[in-house]
Amino acid sequence: MYTAGAEVFFEPKKVAVVGASPRPDNLGRAILENLLTGFKGKVYVVNPGYTEVLGLKSYPSVQAVPDEVDLVVVATPARLAPRVVEDAGAKGAKGVVVFSGGFAETDTDEGRRLQEEVVEAAKRHGVRLLGPNCIGVYNYSNSLDTFFLPRSKMKRPPPGPIAVVSQSGALLATLMDWAAARNLGIGKAINFGNKADVDEVDSLEYMAKAPDVKAIVVYLEGVTRGRALIDAIRLNVNEGKPVIVVKGGRFQATARATLSHTASIAGSYDVFKEAMREAGALLFEDLEAAFDAAKVLVSQPLPRGPRVGIITNSGGHGVIAADTVTAEGLEVPETPAAIVSSLRQVFPDRVSLRNPIDLTGDARPEQYKLVAQALVKGGLVDSLLLISLVQPPTMDVDETLRTIELIRDDDEGIPLVVVTIGAEAGVKLARALEELGIPTFELPDRAARSLASLLHFRRARDLVKSKGPAPTVPKEASVRAKEIIQRALSEGRSKLLEDEALELLRAYGVRVADFCVARSEEEASACAEKVGPRLVMKVISPDISHKSDVGGVLVGVTPKSAASSYRAIINNVKSRAPGARVEGVLVQRLESGHEVMVGGLNDMAFGPVVTFGAGGLLVEFLGDVTMRLSPLGQEEALEMIKATKVYRLLKGFRGETPANIDAIADIIVKVGLLLNDHNEIKELDINPILANQETATAVDARVIVARGGGQAVVR
Repeated sequence: MYTAGAEVFFEPKKVAVVGASPRPDNLGRAILENLLTGFKGKVYVVNPGYTEVLGLKSYPSVQAVPDEVDLVVVATPARLAPRVVEDAGAKGAKGVVVFSGGFAETDTDEGRRLQEEVVEAAKRHGVRLLGPNCIGVYNYSNSLDTFFLPRSKMKRPPPGPIAVVSQSGALLATLMDWAAARNLGIGKAINFGNKADVDEVDSLEYMAKAPDVKAIVVYLEGVTRGRALIDAIRLNVNEGKPVIVVKGGRFQATARATLSHTASIAGSYDVFKEAMREAGALLFEDLEAAFDAAKVLVSQPLPRGPRVGIITNSGGHGVIAADTVTAEGLEVPETPAAIVSSLRQVFPDRVSLRNPIDLTGDARPEQYKLVAQALVKGGLVDSLLLISLVQPPTMDVDETLRTIELIRDDDEGIPLVVVTIGAEAGVKLARALEELGIPTFELPDRAARSLASLLHFRRARDLVKSKGPAPTVPKEASVRAKEIIQRALSEGRSKLLEDEALELLRAYGVRVADFCVARSEEEASACAEKVGPRLVMKVISPDISHKSDVGGVLVGVTPKSAASSYRAIINNVKSRAPGARVEGVLVQRLESGHEVMVGGLNDMAFGPVVTFGAGGLLVEFLGDVTMRLSPLGQEEALEMIKATKVYRLLKGFRGETPANIDAIADIIVKVGLLLNDHNEIKELDINPILANQETATAVDARVIVARGGGQAVVR
């Protein structure tokens, strides 16, 4: 049982490096050199082949070190790693970093066996394991640096409030080098590789408690502890720390690559996107954009609202900025007449004062302050985007710098980003502004997207805080559902019969079209009299997936024609699917209304997910589907419905009779509870649900079950 978290890797006092040697190309030596550069704790060398390495005594084993050891860094071939981890555990180490490749990421029996041995050795001693197949940890605050990359070849960035959590080691290393070249401050970084133990969840839980971390950039490929990841992200969001996520393996071809890269399987990206939205994370598909957002999020206050004031001395730059701001869901409000009238006393007619405010190519720095003050003091904007191109002779660099600093100081509660570009003057201004904590960008679209991330985070934080408890169902409902599922599993079936699927829904309070099961012509007539007057009849068979294809469905049946319809269905199936088992015929009342679909699945990473969309064939044709993690409440279900195109039809588009939206939402909630309570349900589809002004009724249902389908989730 583990009691320690990722802090054992970031905050050790005594570190042992196993495998370091005097050879210049030895990876352990590079790690040792990095630690000796400034690490504030003690460092020991373990290598039985040497008595001394880089002036330090070398010990034959970790247990031979005459001192306590907190962290053991393993830079040996993979075949030796299990023995070293065992040695470290026996010594009482709290954490072990295994750099070597050659484990599960090779997708070989030998690699998997070695990884299992390493994990078991760590578990026996309660040691936290980072890796294998990783580069370890970087912590500026105590100069801990376990990267095996020499500082002469990979620069370390300046200190800063950004942390980086990466599943890929090479990506992390090059990002750190890239950040150093751009003077972007990073204070902490961790790579967990195959994440045989420590993963992104442990890393984020640590970052939430780290006082010097203000934002975290996360690169992920595969996710295993999905709900725990959501909780860890929310932990940071509730602390006011944005979590900025980039996901690798979004498509089928790249998802295959993640398996060979870090022994992780990439799940559905659609589910991942929804999980990140509900967690409060900011999801990016571009690494540069992710770091742009981080730079702004750690340096600027959150805006009160969506209104952006754009002040520029280039019309083209201003148009691009306005387009991007609008595309990101923010607003570029038109300048009110009173403010225009006031500014027009100072500016000639060629200056556009509408927002974007284009001061034109002969603008002067002091004019930016005049306009910014008018917009902010006039209550027109919640944030400012300045485009200050310093190539014109009227734009003195030093004066522009002083003016922008004054704008920042006068309006401290207003987020501010600046666009400036150029080989010399632009670079000089950008560097000076960055030193003042004012984020700059070379291109207006990058600046606009980054500025938008502030409002996106504010909304994400508010969403997380508004999460309420999910509803529950009576115990007897769960018991009845369990009986239905277990009966199918005990008979070796992975698919519920249609009457079982409808009974399952009914157990959870979902309204289903009245039905009964007939096993003879006489029973068909009796069922029809009971259920009638307008009916549909369907064959019940565990062997037939598409009933209509074998003549197993008849619509428009009446009580008088029920017996002959039963006979026709049985004969059709005998001739078209002669080997199929027939369990009876479902006699069901015909319903009317708008067709919608509610479904769900048990995602391998995030557990139960409920979906909603247009029903019938339209669900596949339109792809008009929304999803939420379950369980969920009525308000979330209503949001799902409103986010679809079919919502307009349900509201009564062009005189159509509207549907009972609340009744549909009620089904979504109950299906979410059903999925959450019964992890044996692998897939569920109710298609169609017929919704009219009074009710929403499930007509057809398909349920796939399996033993050990996942874990139920309580939220």
